[in-house]
Amino acid sequence: MATLARLQRTLSNLNRVVLARLRPGDSVQMLNERAKLEEWIGGTAKVEDSRSGTIEEALSAYRENNYLKGLRQIRLVCYGCTQVLDGGYRVIDNREPFEQLLLYAERYGNRPASLRKLYRGLLNCYFAYDPYAPNATPSGHSNWEKLREFLNKHLALLGTRGYTPDWITALNRHPNLLGADPCRPYEHLVLQGDWSEFDELRERLEISVDSWLVRQMVMTPIATVTGMEDDEFKEHIESILLLLHSYRLYADAGLGMLLDRYARCHNRKVSAPLRDFAVACWGNPWLSENSHQWQCSKEARQMLAYWLKRHLLSGFFNRLSDDDKKHSRRLNFWKLYSEDLTGMYFALGRDAFDTDDMELYKFRRAAKGLIAKLSEDRHDVHACIMQFEHHHVVEFNRDNNDAYLYDLKQGTPQFYLSKGWAEIGALSVTSVSQGVDVSRQSRPLRHQDTPQLSWEGRFAQELGATPNTIRAFCRNYQCCYTDNRNQDGREWIRPESLAKYGSEVWSILTGWGFCLSNEENGYFRLSDMEISL
Repeated sequence: MATLARLQRTLSNLNRVVLARLRPGDSVQMLNERAKLEEWIGGTAKVEDSRSGTIEEALSAYRENNYLKGLRQIRLVCYGCTQVLDGGYRVIDNREPFEQLLLYAERYGNRPASLRKLYRGLLNCYFAYDPYAPNATPSGHSNWEKLREFLNKHLALLGTRGYTPDWITALNRHPNLLGADPCRPYEHLVLQGDWSEFDELRERLEISVDSWLVRQMVMTPIATVTGMEDDEFKEHIESILLLLHSYRLYADAGLGMLLDRYARCHNRKVSAPLRDFAVACWGNPWLSENSHQWQCSKEARQMLAYWLKRHLLSGFFNRLSDDDKKHSRRLNFWKLYSEDLTGMYFALGRDAFDTDDMELYKFRRAAKGLIAKLSEDRHDVHACIMQFEHHHVVEFNRDNNDAYLYDLKQGTPQFYLSKGWAEIGALSVTSVSQGVDVSRQSRPLRHQDTPQLSWEGRFAQELGATPNTIRAFCRNYQCCYTDNRNQDGREWIRPESLAKYGSEVWSILTGWGFCLSNEENGYFRLSDMEISL
């Protein structure tokens, strides 16, 4: 880019120098050269007299007189036939004026240089007018089809000896653009992640991004992909997201289709590219201020919320905490409860706002709308506030700090999350960093194992089990859930291998009220909870 900028400056300076040295009489030579160029390109570059009026004036005169005088007026109306005049009048929406305009243009069929001028204006209108728009009239749609027939019929008449403009070359290479299925040749390329050919012809034909052709080129492959089987559909997600990134005008519609289709998949394993693109486009999925942006089904939005909560938990415990990054027991535990989270916030110390750390930047961007700054000047203390239906839990980045459980039956915690700062209940950051509980509303929970239970087991006792947490446990630790309550009143969770995971994992089941049966090689409990796995 620096090289191109230097070249641009050099050429600009050279032009100024040449113009400054221009002598009387040099203009005659320039006019002679211009005449030669006009003859070579067939007169298409001839500058016409601007005194004959503007497009709007030509349209108004044609509307009033139903008559066009000369090539100049015809050309102006060809370029403006989709332009809206007072009262909502458009030439293309009216049968007789439009058909007459095509007859005017057809008279120049034996004069290619003149026909090019009229054809170019009509071609622009062909791509600009949207026959499928809600406000398109039946006569407008019919006239648009007649326009397509006219352009297709007269394409072969545009050739002249000498110069051929890029737009004619592009149209001759892509005659499908004037057919009933103009985007079919590009669909398989787009599915392979390559739309460079379409971008090139768009540039040569000067097709606006809001054209029906561009919309069809973008949305047709998405419709094709969403009709595929689950595995094949997932293989094309990244290429479709790249397409929507290039054509952001259609990102909302295309993203909604992708999310709704993914929500119907049998296996809804996290798609990080889809999650990140959706959050970048529409913001946080559970914040009420973003609800109007989420143009997808409720199921798809809930799926994204679950994905994002797990992602943010991973970011906090892997990037901001001092946990073992390869085996974060806290992260593994809270992921079991991530589907039950109704919301979450982060109160961060100054270290979390390091502008040179790309991973922290990505975390803050994903957590946009959920971050507040801790009120005290402790740079290295950060808190994750997890909100559940009946309680809130505050975890700090240091595992030697207590977690704090707030029972909502005793009232809403006094978290002040506004103006860019927060106080965690009545907690002093200085005191909390020393493990001291000074909050009357909260109950401290230490990350300390005992001979009877690991800390995960004690946390599980406090939080209880839900259908979501049991499903997540069985999924994460390769267990089989069996509901025998109609037979002996018991629920069973049978691991594939008890030796595969440490005692802290099975302690969670103990905290939920399950007992180990060595004979059955599994855990059971008496329960009335309804679980569907």
